[in-house]
Amino acid sequence: MKRRRRIWAGIVLMIAILTVIYLYSHFDPSDYAFFPKCPVYTFTGYECPGCGSQRAFYNFFHGNFLTAFRYNPLMFILVPYLLSGVYIEYIANRSNSRIQRLRNILYGKWAILILAVIIIVYTILRNIV
Repeated sequence: MKRRRRIWAGIVLMIAILTVIYLYSHFDPSDYAFFPKCPVYTFTGYECPGCGSQRAFYNFFHGNFLTAFRYNPLMFILVPYLLSGVYIEYIANRSNSRIQRLRNILYGKWAILILAVIIIVYTILRNIV
């Protein structure tokens, strides 16, 4: 039963990822109001770690990698990190010892702590520079 639930969760997640790719490759977030605005920036005037990600995705999917990087450089670290987590959790054979080791390294206590520090430092730096 758990395996079936994991498979369905993986399918739903893949559909969501493909939907996001379709939306951001066909619609410019700067031109369409159905893309959400950042509530942190709206209320505080400060950029959150995700600010610029929508425009970065749009430019990334159109091959404008430097422009995408300028909008949100953190995206170039977090997206592969999150996609590797999706792979490890839903696609890879979790009983494989190498996959377990990789999961422990990438998503263990220290990795999450380091990631949190990176996000906090990035947020502070992007708002003072």
